Amino acid sequence: MSQELKISTVRVKNFGGLTNLNLSLPGSKLITVFGSNEAGKSTLAEAIMWLIAGPSASKSEIQRFGEAGETLVAELEGLLEKSPLLLKAEFKILGQGVGARSPFDAQIEGGALLSREAWIATLGSTSSESIRAVHRIDGADGHQVDQGEQVLELASQGMFGGVDPRVVDASLVKQAKALSTGTAAGKRSVANIRTEIQGVKAALAEVGKNADDYLATKNEQTETQAKVKQATENKLRLSSERDALESARQACVISHRKTTLEDNLASLEQVDPNWAVMAQQIPDLLALQEFSRTQEPQFNEQIRRGENEAQVLGVSVEQLASLTLTHEDSVKLTNAVAALAHLQSTERECLTEQSAAESALPLTIQAQDQALGALGDPATPAAVLAANLGADSQGGILAAQSRITLTTTAFHAAERESRTGSANVQVAEQAQQQALATWEQFRTGTSPQAWLSEGQLRLSTPVAASASSGLPRFIPALILGILSIAGFALRQPILGILAAVGLFVTLALAIRGQASTTSSAGNTQADLSSLQAAANAASAAALALNQEQTNLQSRQAAQAQAEQDHAAAQRSLGSALQNAGLPPVRNSSEVNSLLTNYQEARLAVDLATAAQDRLTKAQTGSRAAAAQVRNAERAISDQLASLRLPAPSPISAATDTFGKFRTAAEQAKSAVDATAKLSVHRQQVEALCKPVAQPGQVIDLAAILSTAELTRETQIQRAQLVERIREQEQALQDQIGSSARVSALLAQYSEVDQFTLQQAAVESEFDQIDAELTDLTTELGSINQRIKDLSTEGQIASLNERLSALSEEQSEAAVEAAVYAVAALLLSEQADLADQQNQPKLIERTSNFARSVAPSWSAVRVVRDSEGASNKAKLIVDLEKGGFIPVHQLSTGARAVLYLALRLAVADEQSERTGVWLPLICDDPLVHLDDKRAPQAMALLAQAAENRQVILLTCNRRSLDLAEQAGAQTLRLLA
Repeated sequence: MSQELKISTVRVKNFGGLTNLNLSLPGSKLITVFGSNEAGKSTLAEAIMWLIAGPSASKSEIQRFGEAGETLVAELEGLLEKSPLLLKAEFKILGQGVGARSPFDAQIEGGALLSREAWIATLGSTSSESIRAVHRIDGADGHQVDQGEQVLELASQGMFGGVDPRVVDASLVKQAKALSTGTAAGKRSVANIRTEIQGVKAALAEVGKNADDYLATKNEQTETQAKVKQATENKLRLSSERDALESARQACVISHRKTTLEDNLASLEQVDPNWAVMAQQIPDLLALQEFSRTQEPQFNEQIRRGENEAQVLGVSVEQLASLTLTHEDSVKLTNAVAALAHLQSTERECLTEQSAAESALPLTIQAQDQALGALGDPATPAAVLAANLGADSQGGILAAQSRITLTTTAFHAAERESRTGSANVQVAEQAQQQALATWEQFRTGTSPQAWLSEGQLRLSTPVAASASSGLPRFIPALILGILSIAGFALRQPILGILAAVGLFVTLALAIRGQASTTSSAGNTQADLSSLQAAANAASAAALALNQEQTNLQSRQAAQAQAEQDHAAAQRSLGSALQNAGLPPVRNSSEVNSLLTNYQEARLAVDLATAAQDRLTKAQTGSRAAAAQVRNAERAISDQLASLRLPAPSPISAATDTFGKFRTAAEQAKSAVDATAKLSVHRQQVEALCKPVAQPGQVIDLAAILSTAELTRETQIQRAQLVERIREQEQALQDQIGSSARVSALLAQYSEVDQFTLQQAAVESEFDQIDAELTDLTTELGSINQRIKDLSTEGQIASLNERLSALSEEQSEAAVEAAVYAVAALLLSEQADLADQQNQPKLIERTSNFARSVAPSWSAVRVVRDSEGASNKAKLIVDLEKGGFIPVHQLSTGARAVLYLALRLAVADEQSERTGVWLPLICDDPLVHLDDKRAPQAMALLAQAAENRQVILLTCNRRSLDLAEQAGAQTLRLLA
């Protein structure tokens, strides 16, 4: 029947640095435990193997995990097939290894195996070292050249019950050789003894003449021996009597001591039962006294504080203690008070805003009234607000004002031009009048125009007379000069130019006439020139007047048009003002002032309206804030009421009130609790002291405790005396025992001194008999020497006995040597047979495993060192291409592959033989394998996990990944 050992839990209390580790393994058969050496990976592997197979036999290996005197403790749980299994072990580390009596407990389905040997027997009696060598796979094994040979040796021991038959064979051969040598030596000794006997017999023949003396001496020897026997019996009798006396004396001493103890017991007063009860309760009394000494003052202080707090707050302690004021209540109340403070702050801000609005409103109204007053009586805020003071409206008004300004300027300019034209006409009329006056001086009787048109030169007497004078010739030039200046001054360039031309002509004529006058007063031609000049001047003046009159008419028409334009501009301005809702103005210059006043009035009205709105809003906000404050105060009051706390004034002090009441409530609760504890304490004192206290008596705990301690001391003394009396009684019985003589002596003597005297007498007699026996013994020795000198029979008998013994020894040695030789032969044959039966199968399986990882290998062979005394196995790897490699020439990784294959093969062989499939504990077996061989080796472990549990402990990430790819479940081992 096949059984599989499957581990589910490993607990390590103390093992090689691992402490208090509890590792639960998953249900998978292929398990990876990932962790560093610092986390105890290798130590955990060793702990599991110690639990299953026992500790290592190597002292150095053991000392890796614990120092001398230390105890390593570990256990594991699992299943042995379907039966629950629990292994517990404690390994006591000694100087030379692990203590043989280290506790071990294996429980299988509730049944206990109390020894490691019984557990190993359950596993098929495979040796512990064999289990360890096969099922503990370490990646460092590749560094050990002879690891494979060790595995083979231990595996062979496991197959033959723990003993290698070749070792037995060698031992038996050695013993057989020794026995053969001993037999030969024995034969030689027998021959010597026979020769010695023959010599003794010859000597006896020569000494036969001393036979009579020998017989007499023998009789004397017999008599002396009888005396020695009698003296010996007397000595024994006296020795027995001496012992009996000593026992009786000691029994007498014990009896006297017992009597003294009984007297002492009788002298102690009897203990009152009530006080005996109190003595038993001294620990409780001491506890109560300690409570009274240490706790009661604290409780009284707590009660005092609670009463003081209650008195300050005007409530009872019970009321305070009944309050339940939690931190959540405190937080809620604090938040409510904070919210109230915020609302009060908001209310104050609203009131401040309202006050500011109330203060600002009269000022804005006053400014509004002033602005409206500047507009005139009909102006009202509504009218101001109704006025269109938009950009378009003001633009139209200002444009109309600009047109008025332009038309006014044009009208004034036209008016000035008209006045200038009138002035020019007047000047031209004056110039004409002067020119006509000058013309009239010539008295032609015609007009200048007619004269000029007719071309006649008629000189009259007045003309001739006037020609005699030269000054009048320059008067026309003077008039024309004035007209020219006036024309240019009045911005009449035409008039100015014509006058200037006439001026130059007149001057030329006048100058020429004056020159002619000086040459000939009666020169007619000169008179004609003057007349011509006067006519021209009069004609020019007439033309100039006509031109000025024409200009005046055009200017007056322009003035009338300008006046009409000005009136139209004024009507446009009035219409624009009316459309804008503004009053008319008497003068266009008032428009800017009107607009400015209306803008200022509009601003003042807007400010007044805004101030009124601000006031209204502030009043609304104040009322709302006041309502919120009242609601918040009401909520705080309600919360305080729900907590059964009074509402303070102001309500914002609620947190202080809560804090005071909470502190007071805690003090009150402490006081109530202290009162209850003191009450319980007093009840305990009264109940405990009830047996010795009178009703209504004030209990003095110290006095009661002192009396109880005295009672207990008395009880202890009485108990000690009773125990000592019992011990003395037992000692007395032990001393007397079943000796009738001791009892008789005790009945005969009652005092110790009597026993002492009797002992002295017996001792004296004993010394005499002892001296007599010594003399008889000396005499008997002398007689025996004489007999020895007279006879050799003793020597002959001794030689015969020795010869017989040697002969028997010789026969037994010969038989034993034959048995050992046969056993050695049989065991040697059995070992050879086992090699023939087991090695091919084991090596074939090893070869198959190794080839799956290293395809370049063809097989693994085992050869034995026939030349050596130990007959050790040697491993050799055959190559596919021919040739072979001894194991010591393989690389570290190749040796690791070989040893892994060998262990797996041996493990399968052992499991098939014993029927028990033990788990494989692998400590980084792939660490020295290259990337090509490592996956194949992991596949081998996964294949092994089909029949048994495989626990892979590794700190290598590649090994972890390969294991998880093979389906392993992973645990993390933390440092």
